[in-house]
Amino acid sequence: MNLRDQRGVTGVDITISVILITILISLITVLSYNIQRNSQDVQRKTEATSYAVEVLERVKSEGFEILPKVGEGNTINDERFKDKYIVDASGNPTGFYQEVRVEDYSEIREGEGSQKVPDLLKRVTVKISYKSGKDTQIVELSTLMSKES
Repeated sequence: MNLRDQRGVTGVDITISVILITILISLITVLSYNIQRNSQDVQRKTEATSYAVEVLERVKSEGFEILPKVGEGNTINDERFKDKYIVDASGNPTGFYQEVRVEDYSEIREGEGSQKVPDLLKRVTVKISYKSGKDTQIVELSTLMSKES
């Protein structure tokens, strides 16, 4: 191989280089987009979980007396716990929807022959739903509350 025979870069070398650079830039762009989207999904889920915990803590702070008795339905008769869109401190909608449901332990079917005392133990379930792209995502938390003796 003689050094005088090499004439520089050919058109094929340039074409291959451009194709490789284009593929590399495309891969980096797709990876960045996926990382950003996943980060936003995690952030939204964390925010929904925070709202659910906040609602459960408010229910707990109000006490067992605020919960409906057997036969009165499964929703709390208080405006703060109605099914509605959550608003932030300045009154702007957040895009999160809350649902609060209460089940009496005697109404929860675990065994047909069991003796359960009504209005003694209740399960409070908070469901926060929100849109993530085309899909609706749901965060659901439950707790048990008992009547103090």
